[in-house]
Order: sequence, then C-alpha cells, then structure tokens
Amino acid sequence: MKAQLTHIAISAVNPRRMKTFYSGVFGLQSANPNSDAGFLSDGYINFAFNMRKPGYQGGLDHFGFEVDDVEEVRRRIEEAYPTVHITTRPAVRGYVGMASHDPEGHVFDLSYPEMGERRRRISYGKDGQDRTPRHIHHLAMRVLDPPAIARFYQHVFELDLAKETAEDGVHHLTDGVLTFEIMPWRVTDFAEAGIVERPALDHVGFEVESIDAYKHDLEVLVAEYPEAAPWSDKRDEQRLRDERAARNRLLSTCEYHQDHLWDPECVFFDVREYEPAPSA
Repeated sequence: MKAQLTHIAISAVNPRRMKTFYSGVFGLQSANPNSDAGFLSDGYINFAFNMRKPGYQGGLDHFGFEVDDVEEVRRRIEEAYPTVHITTRPAVRGYVGMASHDPEGHVFDLSYPEMGERRRRISYGKDGQDRTPRHIHHLAMRVLDPPAIARFYQHVFELDLAKETAEDGVHHLTDGVLTFEIMPWRVTDFAEAGIVERPALDHVGFEVESIDAYKHDLEVLVAEYPEAAPWSDKRDEQRLRDERAARNRLLSTCEYHQDHLWDPECVFFDVREYEPAPSA
C-alpha cells in the first residue's frame, strides 16, 4: 500500500500572484485561471495556493498523500504512534478527506478511494511520465529527529529509500516519483541568520531543462509582471546582508541544489538541471 504524494500547499496573502509566478517561470498548469485560490499542477503534484487568513501561518504549510486503504493507515498510526491523531476535514475541502501529522507535528492531508469523485486530482497519470518539462523534484522538511521521522513515513506510507543517508544526516525517501527530503533541524544552524526558524517544511525543489533558460524566463516574467517578482529586501545594512547570506548558505546545503531563489511571498525553492534522457 505505498502512498503517493499528491499535493503541496502554500498559505499565501495573494494566491493569484503566486500562480502567476509559478506558471510563468516553471510552466505549471492552472486548473482555474480565474480563481483567486486553487491549484497549479506539474502533471503529478498539485501545487495548492490557499488564501491566508488572520492568525494562519504563511508560506509552505502542508502536503498530502493519496492512499489505497485509509483504515490501514489509521491502524498503523494507532498501533505504533499513540501521540499521533487523525481528524476529518471540512466538506468544502473536496480534495481531501482526513488530516493527520507525524510525531513532530508536521501536518499532512489524506485522500482515498472511498471519497469517490471528491478526489479532484489534476494529474495525467500516477507514473510521473507526463509531467511538465519543468517540474517538482523534491520537498524538503527540517525536523528534530530525522531517523525517527523517516521511519514514520516508511512505516505508515511505505515510502522507499531514494538513497542511503550520508554524513549530513539527511534522509531521502520517495513515493517512486517525488523525493521527500528529511533534513536535520538544529538551532545552531540559524545562529548567523537572524530570526530562528522552527522545524517545518523548508523548500520545494524544481528540475528544469536548463538553468540559463529558467533564469531567462524569470527575467521575462518580472519585466511583464513586476508585481509577481520575487520579494526584494531594499534594506542594505551590513547586518542584514550577513543574515541573508547565512540563510542562503544553509539552503545551498541541499544535495540537489544548483541554484535557488524565493517567490513573491518569500517561500524558498531550489533548482537543478535534470539529466537528459539517454538516446535510443
């Protein structure tokens, strides 16, 4: 019963602007072009932009799994993880039926066959073969106890090891298409970066055919839609430059990193070129 990662959700003040950015730069496809909220898709993963409301945290918020047997998921959680709970989701959330969390409190949604037509999955297939040329490669999360959290997702959702864990302590899991990167969180990593971030989702990683082509399209988007440009801090104090540089160095420790930036609402993403398909 291997689960499938189905969506990644961002809580955004301006979802329409975010959709303009990710569709323009990465070519993700929109299900509802005229909607202020909704999804983009790379053909496998749905990228959700939810309207941020007062009191709600902003940025990368949660992710979702589709499972064949939600009762088996419930059984595994109840038997092995007594501090983890499952709850139903409001009916208005038509694309998910339940929500839960891992032992450190990172929230995920659950969808399953019994939901029937309510599962609005915007996907061309489950094998990842028909994705947009620029697509999501990995989702990275920083946690206090990477081995324990990796075991949770392997046990409950049968995610596979994408590669062995190296000295950096990062665990690389996969649902067969997307890589789920579970990275260590240490307060000392943020010592030079100003405000300390909490253990949470850290960034989304994209694969592109060419870093140069991606940067060109980014420049074109910013010229045409300056309101959808990556947020820019105009302050030029040395202290702030040092803090930004420290946070950028931390992001660049991701094994898949070749370049990185942030979107109009400061959500980090990194970019790498994918290997060309072997010629026949």
